[in-house]
Amino acid sequence: MKLEFMKNGYDEDLKEYSDNVLVKCGTSSKSAERETICLAQAGNTVAQNFYADMIYNKKILRKKPYSDAFYLYMQAAGISVDASGEWKCSGKANPLAFWSVGYYLVNYKRENVLLKCDTITEIEALSMDKRLSMALEFAAASISYEEIPGAVNLIGRILSEASKSDDLFETLKPVIAECLVGHEIPESSEVIESCDDHEKCAEISESFFVAAAKLGYVYACNSLAAKEADRIVAGVKDGSGSDKLVENIINYICYLRIAADRLEPYAANRLGLFYMNGEIKGNGGTVTFKEYVDHALAYEYFKKATVYPDANSAWAYLNLMKYFHKDYDLNIDLMNEHMDYIKTLSREVYDIAMDL
Repeated sequence: MKLEFMKNGYDEDLKEYSDNVLVKCGTSSKSAERETICLAQAGNTVAQNFYADMIYNKKILRKKPYSDAFYLYMQAAGISVDASGEWKCSGKANPLAFWSVGYYLVNYKRENVLLKCDTITEIEALSMDKRLSMALEFAAASISYEEIPGAVNLIGRILSEASKSDDLFETLKPVIAECLVGHEIPESSEVIESCDDHEKCAEISESFFVAAAKLGYVYACNSLAAKEADRIVAGVKDGSGSDKLVENIINYICYLRIAADRLEPYAANRLGLFYMNGEIKGNGGTVTFKEYVDHALAYEYFKKATVYPDANSAWAYLNLMKYFHKDYDLNIDLMNEHMDYIKTLSREVYDIAMDL
């Protein structure tokens, strides 16, 4: 399948969306959402992608949200599937939608909310190797027009998976050669000159993860921080990583800070704990570095973890109560407010907080 992209058409759709929605209604008002749906139904690829996002994130009630969102992403990408199962691209496409379709191909019935996704027959008809091969094409096409952080991360994921499988690597080699070899890795001057073996594939994968992190993709940041944590714990336990220990800790802090400063609750809370008690958790256990303790920074990052709340924010509220209890001793209203937030975000954490 040749993924085509008519830049003029996309630019026109982007201007139309900006003029009719962003300028007049803002980004998240009811009026903006209604106008987005109307533009999507009229064929605007930018609106179609945002409409799909609203359905995917369940801001609009649907019986089958994930399949409904998928078909809208397909429209936004200009992709259709004919009766024989062949995927075709019209060229009237939003590059962001290329990534969204690629994300579905990788994650459908495998990970995240798509693990228990409603059935999508067009994906069911594809082998796993074919899905990953097509996803790599979609992600590479999207970043050839715009440095989309999620697409950069998706390439890293696909290459990482390929580096661990002989069959998949052989299947993807021609796609890698066509879509990636000879191109620069985003946020880097590094040109991919070859990808002829598993080791090189893994190395390039890591470079794409780092690029995604530099572009602010918080999930890449968290993943890289987790890898650094594993290296740190393993190095301390067996003494093998002593030479690079400081470098690993700095990287750990750096990746978490990128995500935390973009208000990702898990990273912010994890960084808060590191500054609170020097704690780093990895697959091999927990190690402590007291020399990094800074209670002012701990407080700052626990607070950041509550700005854009999810279930991880409940742990941050709990940590604020546990470690900075003086803020609550004379302010029962604040205590009740934060307990209400914890109860809403996570019943598990609420039960723990009740025992404080």
